[in-house]
Amino acid sequence: MIHRYYKDGESLDVAGLNRITVLVDRSETELTEVGWNTWKAGLDGPPHFHNDKDQVFYINEGSGRVKLGGQSYDVNPGCLVYVPAGTVHQTITSEGGQLSYMLFNVFNSAGKEGHATFADHIEKVKMIRKKQAESGNYNIDGERTIENTKQPKFFNNIFSGKKYDFGSNSTVLLIDRNESNKTELTLVSWPAGNNGAMVAHKEKEQTFFVLNGGGWVTIGNETEEVKPGDVIFVPKNTPHTTQAGNTELSYLCMNALSGDIYENTFEEMYNRVSPERIKRWKNGNLEVGE
Repeated sequence: MIHRYYKDGESLDVAGLNRITVLVDRSETELTEVGWNTWKAGLDGPPHFHNDKDQVFYINEGSGRVKLGGQSYDVNPGCLVYVPAGTVHQTITSEGGQLSYMLFNVFNSAGKEGHATFADHIEKVKMIRKKQAESGNYNIDGERTIENTKQPKFFNNIFSGKKYDFGSNSTVLLIDRNESNKTELTLVSWPAGNNGAMVAHKEKEQTFFVLNGGGWVTIGNETEEVKPGDVIFVPKNTPHTTQAGNTELSYLCMNALSGDIYENTFEEMYNRVSPERIKRWKNGNLEVGE
């Protein structure tokens, strides 16, 4: 079971600009990678883009700005940014302190940019990032082209959005599958004491980042207690469920989509799977379903 606190992991230095703590490495997954990214104070970071992955930033410490395509957003703890593949983006910090965010990468293919690990990726790009920061130019070699088909998104409040009721829990949709390449992002909330039906997903692997409350997550035959700041990875086709403790439990749920995707939107998926899931939850049925 991959279950790690967000400040605990291998620390990678990116040419003195920022440090990334590796939480879920690309070598451990099919399409997912997770880190905690901390930029130093008073920095205009490197403008750059990725054609091979979507990214989500969830700001949890400090303040600054994120440039996203042609827009610029002030960011503080609780803000969330979706950076689709091919979008030029830049992190700018204030003189007053560092800016940190949870970094979720969802790759477009199993090749994962041709780099075997997060550390391998940083080693190959860190000097490019340094030159981009120094020059303010994302295309320092004049060779790469931008391939962008999706639109970026910015959230001031991740708790406001369309809510879906699964009986045992509710889910706020943030990034729909038809708005991204292989990314789907939701905010899941469990009322105090609630536990869910056992589910397994054939079409996605998941990462939970706990925001509030506490409880337990079961993956396969393992059950572990979770708290704010914990990162939990759920492989595809693996039975899992959640139980809240004595307060409401909420977490970001990052879905990396692969395999056969039968529905074009989250709502279509919800309409298909929720009636049976709610029925199993109400009846205390322990069978694994969708």
